[in-house]
Amino acid sequence: MAFICIILFIGLAIYIKLKRPTWKGRYSEKLVHIKMLQLSDEYIIFNDFMCKINGRSTQIDHIVVSPYGVFVIETKGYKGWILGGENSEYWTQVLYKNKYKLYNPIKQNEGHVRFLRQLLKCPTDFPIIPIVVFDNSADLKVHVTNHIVVNRCNLNKAISQYKDTVLSPDQVEMVVNALQQHFTIVDKEEIKQHKHNVQNIQHSTKALINQGVCPQCGGQLLLRRGKYGSFYGCSNYPRCKFTMNK
Repeated sequence: MAFICIILFIGLAIYIKLKRPTWKGRYSEKLVHIKMLQLSDEYIIFNDFMCKINGRSTQIDHIVVSPYGVFVIETKGYKGWILGGENSEYWTQVLYKNKYKLYNPIKQNEGHVRFLRQLLKCPTDFPIIPIVVFDNSADLKVHVTNHIVVNRCNLNKAISQYKDTVLSPDQVEMVVNALQQHFTIVDKEEIKQHKHNVQNIQHSTKALINQGVCPQCGGQLLLRRGKYGSFYGCSNYPRCKFTMNK
């Protein structure tokens, strides 16, 4: 009996360890949703939006539709120091003196924006604003100029800074109806397959980087020196602005 209890305990511990990142991510998304509920009724919120187009799927943590633009929000529940740049393939989390890699959430969210433009069949100047949100305990040491990266406590402020009305009531209704029409309720197997596809893309990217090949344009990765130290950049710069920390 004692042996069975030990086996069950070990199995439970392994299960919790494997599931913790998913639970943590869900919890962070819930906190962001609660935060955005403080926005006025002008803002229409979609959470955990998953959609398929032509066999391709994407999952977006939050979409906020308003007269001031459509906000695409990627939530990250990371703590500690977060370091990275706009064009880096990976960012770094420093937690208790340990370093961990994470895929650049700006690039991840840019993919969501492209997918959403395709879904809405809208022009490139249609006001879609990507925002990356980290946990309040994250110390953001990222170098960004053309994107918004904030802690959760500053999310509503980041959204509310857009005060000019750029979408008419008919356009807002069109976006909301399109999202409702394409919103897909998926089962666990579909979610699992979506995550598997994302992991395959990231593995392919990593393999190219290990070979010294730029994953964005196929150029050669060269060691360079910049203001913040050494890094790898694409030989096709400035046409390709891919960078990676050394």
